[in-house]
Amino acid sequence: MLQVIQTLGLFLIQPLFLLGLFMTVGSYFLRLKNERQNFRIAIDRDFYEGRHFIKQGLLFLVFGSIATLIFHYTLPLEIFYLYQALALVALLLINFCDLSLWALLLSGATPLVLQIFAIKTTNMFIPTTLPANYGSMLFLLVALLALFQAHLTRLDRAEWFSPKIRQGKRGRRIVGYFWRTFTVFPLVLFMPQTPLSALGDLNSYGTKILIVPFLVGAVCHIYKQVPAAALKFRRGQSLVIAGLALLLGGISYFLPETTLFGLALLGSVLLWQAFKRRQVDRQAKRWYVETSEGVRIVAIKPETPAAKMKLEIGDIILECNGSKVATSDELYKALQKDPAYCRLKVKNFEGELKLAESAIYSDSPHEIGLVLFG
Repeated sequence: MLQVIQTLGLFLIQPLFLLGLFMTVGSYFLRLKNERQNFRIAIDRDFYEGRHFIKQGLLFLVFGSIATLIFHYTLPLEIFYLYQALALVALLLINFCDLSLWALLLSGATPLVLQIFAIKTTNMFIPTTLPANYGSMLFLLVALLALFQAHLTRLDRAEWFSPKIRQGKRGRRIVGYFWRTFTVFPLVLFMPQTPLSALGDLNSYGTKILIVPFLVGAVCHIYKQVPAAALKFRRGQSLVIAGLALLLGGISYFLPETTLFGLALLGSVLLWQAFKRRQVDRQAKRWYVETSEGVRIVAIKPETPAAKMKLEIGDIILECNGSKVATSDELYKALQKDPAYCRLKVKNFEGELKLAESAIYSDSPHEIGLVLFG
């Protein structure tokens, strides 16, 4: 029991985990700062970044460790030292792009590339020998992280897409949306006995059982897509990577010499997927752009009267309490006509008209929960 507590304690002081906590808090305050700069308010003050970091980390600990116990996962410990260094870089860049799978691919490919060029080195990051099942175990780990990444993209609540205004080419303002989530979770792995012991470990029957921190993240930038559709597409891509990694793992088990080719193939697919995400967004039919036809909804604060009206980002408010509105000032002036109730005439992206109504805060009708261009 003491060893278990000691091992968990070692995990909690790992640089990757500590940086993950710091980046989680930093991402939260960065989101609030950007929203206040763009809209003078924080759209959602809920610290869901921290909740996801802990909740998903515990979930991945359970399912990931079950998977590694079933396969009795073994890889040289030096690979994980190299992975920790690369994952730290990926985590520092998580607010711009997702490189979590790249950290593992590059860690696995490095010793293979050195072998090809007959470069010999002895340090804590490069193993001197690789086990026969090196490729298959590496691909299984990639597949596991890709499946966890697909699970993260199931968190598809639109209010978690943080809007940011930029100037369009024709003088009108455009809103882009950014979504990110990540966690650093402990994964139980089996290692051959080795003098290296900086990671948390438990010794049993000559086998070292390590608890290693792993990074899983997902990022979406959209300008023209529906948030739920963008995440669905991203989820499908992660599942493709997981399936391809499992296939390559099976091939590598019988043909170990194909491991480096398989890693290069996965890297190429990841690059292609990043290109396709950008292309799909460009080809989408929506533009979250400022309009003179009415008032465009940029975001909706959760648990407010606007949220109860089932409004969606991108909807255009044409009338409020029977008055036509073309600016946010006109909208809030119309709200004063009935400070206890709000009736809206709204047009969606498909051009369909709908009516929405709800009771509002009688003492603060301006806090209906709509976020507009302003």
